[in-house]
Amino acid sequence: MQVKPLSKMLLAATALLLTATGCGAGQSRTDFGFSLKETTQASGVKFIHSKPTFDSKVANIMPWMASTGAGVFTADYDGDGFMDLYFINSAKGSKNALFHNNGDGTFTETAESAGLADVNTDGISEAAVWFDYDNSGYPSLFVGSWGKSRLFHNNGNGTFTEVTDQAGVGYKGYVNKAIVLDYNKDGNLDLYLSCYFHEKNDLWNLTTTKIMHNDFERARNGGRNVLYRNNGDGTFTDVTAELGVGDTGWTLASGTWDVNNDGWPDIYNANDFGPDTLYLNEQGKKFTAVVQPRGIGDDTFKGMNVDFADIFHDGKPAMYVSNVSKSQYILEGNQLWHEKDGQFIDRGKEMGVNLAGFSWGARFMDLDNSGNSSLVVQTGFVSASKKKDYWFDLGTLATTPGNIVEDTKNWPAFVDKSLSGYENKFLFYPQGNKFTDIAEQVGLDFVEDGRGISAIDIRNQGKLDLVFANQGGPARVYENTVTNQNNWIKLDLIGTAPSSRDAIGARVTFEVNGVETVMEKDGANSFGGQSDPRLHFGLGKADKADKITVRWPSGRVEQFRDVPKNQILRLTEKKD
Repeated sequence: MQVKPLSKMLLAATALLLTATGCGAGQSRTDFGFSLKETTQASGVKFIHSKPTFDSKVANIMPWMASTGAGVFTADYDGDGFMDLYFINSAKGSKNALFHNNGDGTFTETAESAGLADVNTDGISEAAVWFDYDNSGYPSLFVGSWGKSRLFHNNGNGTFTEVTDQAGVGYKGYVNKAIVLDYNKDGNLDLYLSCYFHEKNDLWNLTTTKIMHNDFERARNGGRNVLYRNNGDGTFTDVTAELGVGDTGWTLASGTWDVNNDGWPDIYNANDFGPDTLYLNEQGKKFTAVVQPRGIGDDTFKGMNVDFADIFHDGKPAMYVSNVSKSQYILEGNQLWHEKDGQFIDRGKEMGVNLAGFSWGARFMDLDNSGNSSLVVQTGFVSASKKKDYWFDLGTLATTPGNIVEDTKNWPAFVDKSLSGYENKFLFYPQGNKFTDIAEQVGLDFVEDGRGISAIDIRNQGKLDLVFANQGGPARVYENTVTNQNNWIKLDLIGTAPSSRDAIGARVTFEVNGVETVMEKDGANSFGGQSDPRLHFGLGKADKADKITVRWPSGRVEQFRDVPKNQILRLTEKKD
């Protein structure tokens, strides 16, 4: 089977009807060419996320206040060729976990010996990102906190040393997401922090209860986002103001992609309670916000995630933004922004990916090695009583005139009520000219309050497995079995100066049987997660990629022809 654009795929070509094991006569299910099986216990990944507790002045809405922080972040921290997992915790005094990949499908917890366990002392972990900020060949770790954020330098021997103060990145505020990009293309990775509550507040010792958003649709009183420029000498400088990226929306997630294909990385902020922000990079000198009426920059939704993929095979990214949908209360729908004739159009409903409950982390990935991306969405907000629902209380509050919502004293008490609790997860699979949710059919069946996702090839076998971080719940590992015999190629990109060694922002075009697909090496897109940094591309039944074109961050372009199937290919950027 040839790799085909999504718009030309036929259901008959991608799925066969087979009799399901254990089904009665006449019953059948669709074989999608892959299936997921939970292997958490067998993998040795034993981690339960702990929720935070704040000042008793906000006890009435503590479940809401303590609803974020679960995340999972992937990198090969020791250079053995296998991807490792870092989980963050969100209670003061709790320990974060680092799971070393043993190469056989199992993991060993090593955070204590590595020096990455006791992080939650003068803050609580809410985000993290692996990045090789000093181009040493080993990824260091930044932990974004509610409190003081921290940077740990990778010593190259399995241990880490905290260098926060020396580096100048000990930001004190409410970081919900951290991404990296080389905004000025100097070969040094810069750090962008997405912030939520205003930094003037101390959630553990409040002097006021007026700490919330002042509007459910156009709030701009959140914490200021921060851009740290990497100076190339182990230090960073706050350049937020001069670059114009100090978004004060209630940012839950940010992502980076060269949206307009001009060679410079752009930034998208998914903002809660108001308009998202797309910043276009003006050649490293400043960023300009895009505002289009009833489009990007003018929405009123509850943005919680952003991820990018060339699902239409036209070189233009589809940008998936998670929002909130609840029957009878609110049907915002998740957005799928795609540019046409200079205007960004929301194609979420058209493509069947708009309604996915109370959505959080979402990630595009090719799960069946077809050359077309599926989309996995984490869901659920607060799971408590199955009989009591907070949605009516919230609806009453949201329709109250004025800024009454800003003061937590005016919020009805949660007590033991649920708010979009116990939700099933979504796995949108491309069929025909749209996507269909097949999560249950392929074995994705947990209902904890989901937050982060990591797509990772655990055994280096040429397929993407899934790891989930859940708020106040256990981490879950699902191994993927690809049964359709489709082929694949995985690229491990190594940049050469003036590119960063991580090659974040490298743009790769795969051409297979006349179809081109663009991928970019991203700087940890997707809420609460960071996926396998290697670019994984499915070939379908093709036995090679006809052409792979790499545009490195430096601007150098290299082409590789007739690249054989089923290999992990390390590409090191050639010097001029």
